[in-house]
Amino acid sequence: MKLRRRSVLAAAVALPAAAQGQGWPSQPLKIVVPYPPGGLTDVLGRLSAERLQTAFGQPVIVDNKPGAATQLGAAYVAKQPADGYTLLLATVSTLCITPALYPKPLVTHTDFAPVAFMGNVVLILVCRPGLEARDPRQLVALLRAKPGAYSYGSPGIGSAHHLLTELILSREQLKAVHVPYLGSAKAVVDLAEGRFDFMFLDATVALPQISAGKIRALAVTGTSSDPTLPQVPPLVDFFPGLDLQPWMSIVAPAGTPAPTVDRLHGVLNKALGEPEFTQRLRESGMAPMPLTVAAFGDFIKRDAGRWAELVKMSGAKAE
Repeated sequence: MKLRRRSVLAAAVALPAAAQGQGWPSQPLKIVVPYPPGGLTDVLGRLSAERLQTAFGQPVIVDNKPGAATQLGAAYVAKQPADGYTLLLATVSTLCITPALYPKPLVTHTDFAPVAFMGNVVLILVCRPGLEARDPRQLVALLRAKPGAYSYGSPGIGSAHHLLTELILSREQLKAVHVPYLGSAKAVVDLAEGRFDFMFLDATVALPQISAGKIRALAVTGTSSDPTLPQVPPLVDFFPGLDLQPWMSIVAPAGTPAPTVDRLHGVLNKALGEPEFTQRLRESGMAPMPLTVAAFGDFIKRDAGRWAELVKMSGAKAE
């Protein structure tokens, strides 16, 4: 009798979560993108929204909420009900880098439930056309010959682009002047005009300028060449072990029921196996890489530690 009663109680407790998994979603969903419209984050947000809308038969709204190095949009999502109706397009900056830049960050990765790891972002190490460097080895030689005489740009202090450059400078014991920008659009124009010497750029920004001959590609992040630039070598060929890459994901407020997470994850992971979806991501400079929910959760914890150490080493602080 006692065993039967316990079984009935257990079933009653499990019922709300199970019911949500079966009846969910019954209203529109929202994906918050903590960046301005345009660029890879916006592309991924809208592609993901299309797939979720088709799968669930509910409207999926993309809401751009930039500000405070992605913390404004992220903090908004963290405070929403944990019911799966409000999601966050979370980058490595949101979950790993930005929390390490602030003494008291608005959010950390523990405020969110992992939903789907979407893939790595390809960054391209580029230089101005007149620089006498054809690969990272030659760039290092230039910097070593004239310490502090060269300068590099970034889309902002504490960005992955900035931290990767600082890591290279530290490993090779080099000095270069940092020229931070608010985003990459103005930076790539100034690089092409020779106002500074080199930087890391997202593929979406870099590829048109490379094709036009306005800047030169020296290497790509990752462990192999990228299909969009097959002739450009990977960075690890010159700096073994330097495989840190920015990445993008979808997360939900912490405490979102597992059945809801599983349904969202299933749709997005399925999309990462579709040629049309993955081709559009690759054309935007992203390498799709599906993970299980558990593997994604473990990955966030590891990467948060790695990027926090890099932030500390660089001395970067929130502006």
